[in-house]
Amino acid sequence: MVGRALSRSHGRRRRSHYDDVVTIRAWLTALVVAVSLLVGAPSPTATASDGSLGVRIDGLTPSRLSADATITMSGIVRNTGSTPWTSVQAYLVIPRTPFQSRGQIESAIEDGQSYTGERVIDAGSFAELGDLAPGGVRRFRISVPVSRLGLAGPGGVYPVGVQVLATDDEGQRSNDAVARATTFLPWVPDPAAPVPAGIVWPFTPTWEPDGSELEEAARSVQQGQLRHYLDAAAATPREGRSIVLDPSILDDLTRLTDPENLPKGVDLTAADTAAVTDWLADLRELSLDSATWIVSYARPDELALSRYPENAEVLWKRVDQATDDSLADNALSGPRASWPTIAGTTLTMLEDIRARGDGPTLVSRQTLPGWEPRLGSVVNLETLNGPLPLLVNGALPDVPGSETPVTMRQRILTDAALGAVSRESDKNSRSDALTIVDPSWDPGTTGGPVVAEAVTTAGSGGLTRPVTATDLTRSAPLNYSGDVVEDVETRSLGAGSLDAIANLSDVADLHDSVVVDPTRPDHDRDIAALMSVRWRSNTTALDQRVDRELAALESDLDSISIDSPSTITLSSSRGGFPLTLANETDKTVRVGLDLVADNPSLQLDDIDVVEIDAGERHTFTVQVDLGDQTSSTVSARLATDAGVTFGEPAVFNIRSSNVGLIVWAAMAAAGLLVVATWARRFLGRRRRRAAAPDAEADGFEGPDE
Repeated sequence: MVGRALSRSHGRRRRSHYDDVVTIRAWLTALVVAVSLLVGAPSPTATASDGSLGVRIDGLTPSRLSADATITMSGIVRNTGSTPWTSVQAYLVIPRTPFQSRGQIESAIEDGQSYTGERVIDAGSFAELGDLAPGGVRRFRISVPVSRLGLAGPGGVYPVGVQVLATDDEGQRSNDAVARATTFLPWVPDPAAPVPAGIVWPFTPTWEPDGSELEEAARSVQQGQLRHYLDAAAATPREGRSIVLDPSILDDLTRLTDPENLPKGVDLTAADTAAVTDWLADLRELSLDSATWIVSYARPDELALSRYPENAEVLWKRVDQATDDSLADNALSGPRASWPTIAGTTLTMLEDIRARGDGPTLVSRQTLPGWEPRLGSVVNLETLNGPLPLLVNGALPDVPGSETPVTMRQRILTDAALGAVSRESDKNSRSDALTIVDPSWDPGTTGGPVVAEAVTTAGSGGLTRPVTATDLTRSAPLNYSGDVVEDVETRSLGAGSLDAIANLSDVADLHDSVVVDPTRPDHDRDIAALMSVRWRSNTTALDQRVDRELAALESDLDSISIDSPSTITLSSSRGGFPLTLANETDKTVRVGLDLVADNPSLQLDDIDVVEIDAGERHTFTVQVDLGDQTSSTVSARLATDAGVTFGEPAVFNIRSSNVGLIVWAAMAAAGLLVVATWARRFLGRRRRRAAAPDAEADGFEGPDE
């Protein structure tokens, strides 16, 4: 017999049983179900919304239905609540007829969680799990031959799932499932040609951007999500594997490879750091061996930069330089791509992206509401600057239950099966089964080979063939002519945050031009990381981080000063005077002086840049010619090699003293006096000499008289 028919977007008449043979146990079970329906509304603790019981599917055979197959589903049920559950049962659920298009599946999912189908309650067709205490876990396994289900046969995809019934701690038992999980089983003939299928594995940091979770990330690369994720990507055949790499993940984890120089608050052993080193080497090797696209460093908030473009040019230069530097450090290369957030992409953003380059952009179906799977996962969008290739994430909406390698495999096969149906009915269809994986997903230790089955011809039973995202971009994608979202309500970084980051960028440029420090941080990467979309959820912490980094840079610059008196007196209109530069930082700096007088006619030569060691002082002699001026006010500012001035100016007054003139005048007068004295003496002596012969002549003639 069957239980209550579950709702579908197009209802069907219920059948009374799956099999003509009904045991007493099945009758009793049906009676319990009927009684539960008559009891009335169950208590909230016994409904599907309770959430304290969880179920996941980790095994499903076959991966494609056939008439002679037996569906075997396995998994675990876990009590995540604080109260016990008793008489726990797990039931297989499947509809009678398949969905034949993605649209049918999506409509059914949107109608609610109960679209899966009918609950199979025949004896031996469900699992008795007993009681589950808080924290308890039970495995289930259900097997039902297809021949007993009365299915309509091939032609599409069957949702198949598990529903859990249980009695709560108050003795209430509802016919509504208290936990459920769903996946899909395709049943289509082998296509004339395998459908292209591939897996895109993005690698980007998924931890908090403030560094508080770096230690957890280090543990994860050993036996956790990061290790499992990388291994699963490596297990995907090269022909069907695409990597989307954010190089900031390499830099973040490289900080954890030196046990003697770990980030503050991180405590790792040498074995831990060695594991991180190995993981990084494996990721680099995988990237070199795959069709790899490089996205901008730290996934900047492109929506914010589009909304507030005032600083976009400056900040994009930082991001581009950070990306280039990181790739160079890791000896990696690859075509550039853009990866905005799922709900944060607009037409204006796409125009901006195309203006910067023609690399592919990852978008969601929300951005392209007119997109259809028949167009293919890669389409071209005509923009004002030319065509822009778009990789559309056309994943089905979330279904009940957590994602496992099995459900991931079935998603890919479902896309392929629907693609095969589309291609059969439409010769122009470009349907494919390219799947983009969530970078935070944990496929477990053995998940990689399970997922890989879906993209190989052998693993899919001839349904698919492997393809990469690069292959699809090179296969003359169809043009998308539908609508593109022009506005979104998605939260982004604010204008104030971008202004602060741009100011930090300017100060960092100045700092780099002054400070001679081979160990100084890479400001391009630091600033690019501050624009990451991961800061959206905590902009307060972002603003505090920017303020701290700005204060550290300004502290260095403020520790370089000019020592000068307020007044400088020259003994004449021309002369020299000293100015001293003091470097009170712990780093060598390169600075010069820019001198400006308030009187335009007074020309002062700037002082060339010199290196000053940490804690040292350097004194310059400045030459000045006041000319006819008796005084002038001069401003001296610190200057870089490029002539950029900074810091508080030292303002002083230069005056010429009259003492020099008086001294020179006195000396001149004294000199004239000396000359006059000597002249008088010289002239007097000549007169006396001239008078002497006359006297002698007068005396000689006298006696003769």
